[in-house]
Amino acid sequence: MKKTMKFFALPTAGLTLALGTVACSAETYTDVQFDSTLRYSQLLIDSRINDFYANTKKMGFTTYDVDGNVLKKNAGGSNLKFDYVPGLVAKAVIEGAEYYQDSAFARPWFYMVENYANSFVGSVPTTGGSLDNLNATKMYCTLYDLTDEGGAFASIADASTHANAQKAMQSAIKGLRDANNNYVITLPMSRIAAGGWWHKSSYPNQMWCDGQYMGPALLAQLQGYGYHLGDDDWRIITRQFDITWHYLWDEEKQLLWHAFSADPTSAFSSCWANPETCRSAEYWGRAAGWYFLALVDILELIPTDIVMEPTQPSLGDYSVDCRTRLKQYLEKVADGLKARQDASSGCWYQLLQYDSTFVADSYAGKSYSPKRNYLESSATAIFIASYLKAIRLGFLSADDYLETALKGYEGFVNQFVKMKSDGTYTLVNSCASAGLGGSANRDGSAAYYLLGSDVTRVTNYTEGKVLGAFILAAVEYERLRDANEALADEKIEDTTNAIGQEKTTRPTKARYYTLGGIPVEKSAISGGLHVVRR
Repeated sequence: MKKTMKFFALPTAGLTLALGTVACSAETYTDVQFDSTLRYSQLLIDSRINDFYANTKKMGFTTYDVDGNVLKKNAGGSNLKFDYVPGLVAKAVIEGAEYYQDSAFARPWFYMVENYANSFVGSVPTTGGSLDNLNATKMYCTLYDLTDEGGAFASIADASTHANAQKAMQSAIKGLRDANNNYVITLPMSRIAAGGWWHKSSYPNQMWCDGQYMGPALLAQLQGYGYHLGDDDWRIITRQFDITWHYLWDEEKQLLWHAFSADPTSAFSSCWANPETCRSAEYWGRAAGWYFLALVDILELIPTDIVMEPTQPSLGDYSVDCRTRLKQYLEKVADGLKARQDASSGCWYQLLQYDSTFVADSYAGKSYSPKRNYLESSATAIFIASYLKAIRLGFLSADDYLETALKGYEGFVNQFVKMKSDGTYTLVNSCASAGLGGSANRDGSAAYYLLGSDVTRVTNYTEGKVLGAFILAAVEYERLRDANEALADEKIEDTTNAIGQEKTTRPTKARYYTLGGIPVEKSAISGGLHVVRR
């Protein structure tokens, strides 16, 4: 099947190092202005990979030079663990290393992810109590490819890395099998939601938008490496989206609610779930982002001939194959988010249905200093990555969505990328965390997402969730830009820009892969770039 990408022109701008300053706690950050010639993936990885946070805990990976010599130990010390946040950052970095595999600057990226992955291979859960924790396994898939015989980094990899990656995937499929057997909504609880995976064991009978990226998207990726739950894995994956779409998609608002509970009056759900609709009350940006990206990642891999035979009440149009139905969901999410993009900045808000005029000053019976809805960096980054990857693979039309994605990318840099006093780059204005229920009785109201104890707006350090998401977005942007440079047959220049980075961002030898590791074939023909899926 061929996917056509239309040729497009990217905006250009000069780098401005001193547009202004932003005071963030004890640190003073300098604004930067978007420059289309910069490789922002490299700038942020090299600036922050040793020093980022997971919520309030300092993390960071050990850094290396191009020969594999240690430069700095991880800044977080014993805080570093096998977890969703560092796992997301590692996944993004290793996919950047895969794309830039012919460039010397990518070798240290490989070493740092290899070190993290090998250190925690024994920590991959074999139980399904947390889809969040299982998600970190995704980095091992790309590591497996890159260290396989003939792989780009096989010659410099540690002798144990390839086998460790295989071991990690074996553990993860056990964890997903346990989730499918023991942490799943059953028929006695709900016929409509039966078969849906719980987000966590501590949230029984609940499904969250976030969880679709953590669980089903991981299972989809493992299919390509021979790891299966059984013969119906693609139907199980699709079922998760049919269920969540049924409960969480708001056709009127064209947005996704954060979560639903099949047991809304239980002690685990009653503080936030509507007893009639079973849903939470608001549309949170990052949750919608993970759902969006999960759809893109799964569509990249799912075969075209998988069909559902509804033995349970039909959820969605079962007259079409699973891939077609998931693409329909993708298009609706893309349309809904496009309509909510802030026209001025190109970014998206923490609370998607409101703009900056929404202010909260009370929550859970307490009064607070008023907090205004704000442009949120992690959701914006995930949306950009989702749009650009879906356009690259042909699942979304460049004519309809490319302008949205490019405006978002430029806006992200202008809004959220800052320069520190030491000359490194950082990312600001991400939501530290958010959830529903639990010991804090998080009620999912609009006020909660601005005032809750765990939803801090991060301004004084780089949160790993926005770092990982932005690296994914930046690499996607750079793929598209590089493809257009290749089509235009531009020569690689040896000039450098103001901060010493090569002016061009194209690798010495361009290689084209999907982010799932599938090689693609590029051919320059009249009218655009044709990408062939294998």
